[in-house]
Amino acid sequence: MGERRNVAVLVYEGVDSLDVTGPFDVFAVASDWGRDFHVYTVGMEKSAVRTVSGLTLMPTYGARDGDCPDPDILVIPGGWGARKEMYNAELTEWIGAECARAELTLSVCTGALLLAKAGVLEGLRATTNRRAMELLREAAPASATIVEDVRYVDNGRIVLSAGVTAGIDAALYIVSKLHGEERATDTASKLEYEWHREPNACAGDVRKPLHIRRARADDVDRLRGLLCEAARWIRAEHGFWQWREEMFTAERVSAYVASHEMFVAFRGGELVGCFSVHWAYEEIWGEQFHDDAGYVHRLAVARSCKGEGIGSELLAFAEQYIREKGKRWMRLDCMADNPGLNRYYERSGFILKGRFDGEGWSANLYEKELRREGATP
Repeated sequence: MGERRNVAVLVYEGVDSLDVTGPFDVFAVASDWGRDFHVYTVGMEKSAVRTVSGLTLMPTYGARDGDCPDPDILVIPGGWGARKEMYNAELTEWIGAECARAELTLSVCTGALLLAKAGVLEGLRATTNRRAMELLREAAPASATIVEDVRYVDNGRIVLSAGVTAGIDAALYIVSKLHGEERATDTASKLEYEWHREPNACAGDVRKPLHIRRARADDVDRLRGLLCEAARWIRAEHGFWQWREEMFTAERVSAYVASHEMFVAFRGGELVGCFSVHWAYEEIWGEQFHDDAGYVHRLAVARSCKGEGIGSELLAFAEQYIREKGKRWMRLDCMADNPGLNRYYERSGFILKGRFDGEGWSANLYEKELRREGATP
């Protein structure tokens, strides 16, 4: 098993009590007596706050003190206080910075407003308490997709839940992602809570999970269609050919699948995404190239799935794969003339390392340091 994960639960004046204590208790009970999760509260300063219902909470750590452990999982609860704190620049900047470093972030209820103001919802699916949907629409970036009538949405590294008790469902879902459904089910049983396993449990349509695996020869036709679609979209949206359709002939894609570590993502039998990982010399990185990194290329998501967080899930999978190979860094290149996508990578913890200009196309070069399993937090 890997390292024990730090779970930081934010508290502030006017936070909702159950938004805090629901996920807190889920991770604490699921922690196997503290072996898997170290759960604690954090405020901007170490002083008592009052929840919406009048409960007084004393955070374990104050962010301004500089002694708070770096969170692997960051929980951002909601409450009436979120409507005020969303304009607290110091708080939202702290959330943005910690979210970029954390393995996972969970917002509960109107905690989504704080994530929106922290600038981390670019291109993601987002939800909140049904009574605060219009507030979220106003606060979220235009590229975000607001989803109603769900318990939670999963964007890979960022999970957002609906109101109050939906935060318990989302926290149990994260436990199941990290330690298996049996652990989550046992935790729900100990809490005597009826876990709504499916994200759309309160709606009629249940979204199928994403299945990621190595590409095979029988994937070539659909893979080619996905890559050509991406090439056409870049041309239509930005007016130039970052990728060209002739790059993706059946013969070339077949050879690529046979000679590279190419991964494909399916949902309900439909190909919805892909990427590859390289380890050898990368010309576009030039003298900056080193072999302690995995290089992600050809990342594409079906346009029909825009805003559903599939790209984030692909990156999370790639990050874990590269880490398992013993590499310290994850590197990728991004179309330089797509500002929204570049902001997304920067907010996901990637650092801009340079720019490469090719013939008729340009790429920004990004890297992210990966925490090794077993490393000291």
